[in-house]
Amino acid sequence: MNAALSDPLARKGALTSLEEVERRRCKALMDGDVEALGSLLSDDLVHIHLTGKIDDKAGYLSGFKSKFIFKDVERGPLDIRVWDECAVMIGRLTQTIVVRETGERHDIRAVTSQTWRRVEGRWLQTTCHNAPVSD
Repeated sequence: MNAALSDPLARKGALTSLEEVERRRCKALMDGDVEALGSLLSDDLVHIHLTGKIDDKAGYLSGFKSKFIFKDVERGPLDIRVWDECAVMIGRLTQTIVVRETGERHDIRAVTSQTWRRVEGRWLQTTCHNAPVSD
């Protein structure tokens, strides 16, 4: 058993930190803040979009900057599991995005699975995989 799971205070601290970093990630999306968003992502990020398209960090940030405007981003309850310096975060995601080029609006309901790695005391997202919500 690792410290994050066996020590209730360490576990609570990790959960609080992860919830906060996810809140900051959602805020960066809403604010269109590429720098803030990039600072929360690992250099080896793998992002799998709802369409199945796969991006690395550079591709994801480029698309974020040039293709979409995030009008709303909301997370449902999060199931967070922590092991030492790694964590998995699973939960519902509701967001409204607008395609910059066409003005087309998309209301998205998904379930998202993310992995996070703690590097020098900071949690960085290493993967994000989105899938449609089944009713």
